[in-house]
Amino acid sequence: MKKAIVLALLLSGALMAGWLAGKQNRGAVWWTAAPALPEGVVLFTEPLPVHPFEFTDQHGQAVTSTGLQGRNLLVFFGYTFCPDICPTTLMDLSRTWKQLPDPVRAQYQVVLVSIDPQRDTPEALAPYVGYFNPEFLALTGNPLALARLAADLNAVYQKVDRGESAYLMDHSANLAIVDKDGRYKGYIAPPHSASRMVPVLESLAQP
Repeated sequence: MKKAIVLALLLSGALMAGWLAGKQNRGAVWWTAAPALPEGVVLFTEPLPVHPFEFTDQHGQAVTSTGLQGRNLLVFFGYTFCPDICPTTLMDLSRTWKQLPDPVRAQYQVVLVSIDPQRDTPEALAPYVGYFNPEFLALTGNPLALARLAADLNAVYQKVDRGESAYLMDHSANLAIVDKDGRYKGYIAPPHSASRMVPVLESLAQP
């Protein structure tokens, strides 16, 4: 488990470092760590655009980027066969969710975007996500939209073939923050424990 988490952090950090370097080489300052927030919480000075998308949720309903506007999204890329990072993150987010004051919780939506749409059908996602928290949203079923959304939110994922055993997926572990207008606002790196996440989400919420 520790090896998988380290790998995910390295993948995420490498991608973000390259992306930031490209932006900074053009002479722009694109991100900042908010001084009142803990290390690993990064907010961009200007939110970045996200391409429109459409997926299918765990109930078999179509979900669009426009339909999700109005609340801040905490977007996590994962899959139901994940042995460690995904269940840990979802359990941490569920604990966080239960500890948030009602007015703060109302400003957020947790979204799991499946990086394994081949196996993660709505029928597979519904009990999986429901086990952690029935209020969480899970999206699947559109590989092209997945690839573009992952690129927009600086997420990485890769299929790992294990021969005769079921394949796994390597993936980054950051939570992407998408604001109420559907723009990429920043990210929260692991760990996502409730003791860390609750004050972060409270500080980012509007009064």
